[in-house]
Amino acid sequence: MERRAMVKTINIGGVEDHLPDEHAQYEEVFTAAGDVMNHALDVLNDPDFEEKKGGWKPDCSSDDVTIHYKDNSSGRYFAGRCKIKVSAKDMNTEFWDHLDRNHEWNDNIKQARRYTSNDVFIIKSREVVAARAMREINGAYILACRSVSLPKEIPELKGSVRAHLHISVSRVRPDPEYPEYRNPPSSPKDPAHSCIYDYVICTDLKGMMFRSAVNQTE
Repeated sequence: MERRAMVKTINIGGVEDHLPDEHAQYEEVFTAAGDVMNHALDVLNDPDFEEKKGGWKPDCSSDDVTIHYKDNSSGRYFAGRCKIKVSAKDMNTEFWDHLDRNHEWNDNIKQARRYTSNDVFIIKSREVVAARAMREINGAYILACRSVSLPKEIPELKGSVRAHLHISVSRVRPDPEYPEYRNPPSSPKDPAHSCIYDYVICTDLKGMMFRSAVNQTE
């Protein structure tokens, strides 16, 4: 694979971010964050994604969640969609600002400063070190991640296998069926909040895995 030229300025959705000089050593991480967000926007903005056409196939579903998959050059992309009874803004705040406490409500996560899953039966824990970027576009909050290599700053965790995350995307947007979409969130007339949550992931978990274990670790 051709090595990507490093950058100190990234443009995502028409908004520029600049890498401060004091963080110049993280130029590769900064570049990866911009690249993965622009790739995420390409995926989300593809008309086939919304309707799950053009190669997207059903994988599984329940009363709450529908999962589709599509094979790409980097691997198999899985896309899930569900509704969650929390405002889009609060959901994004939890993902972006409070990553360190995700393990408090997600039993599959051991720690989240570097994403680390719990062991599942005989399957070892997986960990991921990733660059992240976030944008609010047309009322939707979009967060994208990709694996990066920081062997000195973040060595591999003992007892875990370091997986490679090609892409991870979350998009949360207000649910038009709930009043949050029509009234200010602070309105006393709002009986509940709801958001539509889309999630896309393509990852190499490294090593042999049982499907049931993969479903739990992801």
